Amino acid sequence: MTTTFTSRFRVFGAGLFALASVAALVTAPPALAQDSGSKTVRMVVGFSPGGPVDQAARLIAERLGAMNNASYIVENRPGANAMVAANLVKNAPADGSTIFVSSSSAITMNPSLFPRTITYNPDTDFAPVASIVEMPLILVVNATDPKMESVKTLKDLVELAKKTPQGLNYGSSGTGGLVHLGIELLATRTGMKLVHVPYKGTASAQAAMLAKEVDLTLDALAVVPHIRSGTLRALAVTSNRRLEQLPDVPTVEEAGYGDYNVASWVGLLVPKATPKAVVDKLNADVAAAANSAELRPRLTAVGPILTMSAAEFQQKIKKETSDLLQVIKASNISVD
Repeated sequence: MTTTFTSRFRVFGAGLFALASVAALVTAPPALAQDSGSKTVRMVVGFSPGGPVDQAARLIAERLGAMNNASYIVENRPGANAMVAANLVKNAPADGSTIFVSSSSAITMNPSLFPRTITYNPDTDFAPVASIVEMPLILVVNATDPKMESVKTLKDLVELAKKTPQGLNYGSSGTGGLVHLGIELLATRTGMKLVHVPYKGTASAQAAMLAKEVDLTLDALAVVPHIRSGTLRALAVTSNRRLEQLPDVPTVEEAGYGDYNVASWVGLLVPKATPKAVVDKLNADVAAAANSAELRPRLTAVGPILTMSAAEFQQKIKKETSDLLQVIKASNISVD
């Protein structure tokens, strides 16, 4: 698992929660769109309803509509690793009336994973506006697996992997995803010998973990109930701060393996030529909405809130894209 790889590497990638679809969101034209004469603001999501990007988009749209007495419409355009949605937005009027609500994977991962087939250039086609949430992962092992009985910490796992001649198996939701890249980075950082077992999607990878088909994986907040029940054991979290839901679980850095931050994010981008004044206003509105007392508790169910200036967001994307390319080359990962 799109989109934060920091340390020397930050990445993207993609989201793992379910939420019921919410209807298109409220009334009259927003101040943002009024400058261009538009009556509504379209928030285009490159995934089907129900996932974390869609969820964050609908929550932000609802709050922005209330703040501006306006209509922010969430429009799902899934397909081709979010390329369908990206193309729609890059060709839209550059007036703030059409927004790409993207996962980090579509911006920082797709250029490196699909260099021959990607149909947009994140750097030249879009202006970054604002991040909303980040979605870190959790390193887990099966607590009921006899092999993992003595593995209570990340250091224990590293020692076990080094003692296992054939290496430990790890499951992922697919080649080139955030879990794949995140564990490859962790293996490089720790010296563990690991064998990749890709599955078709997050649910299959989690099922394999529960069935003891693999020794370890990285999973999202949806795995917390299995941790609390005692079926899975959390060894570390991949963000640079502990999770509110698992306050006793250390970060990888706290476990002694350097500045490591692997988390996806959800953010807003607009066509490149959009005026700076429009970008800045939308950035301020998103930050105010995300951190409002009304929305904050609901957004944190998706992931920790992550807001910054448009310039900071642009630098974050630039660094993650560069770092991700290095990870892909070092691990010889090819999906295009």
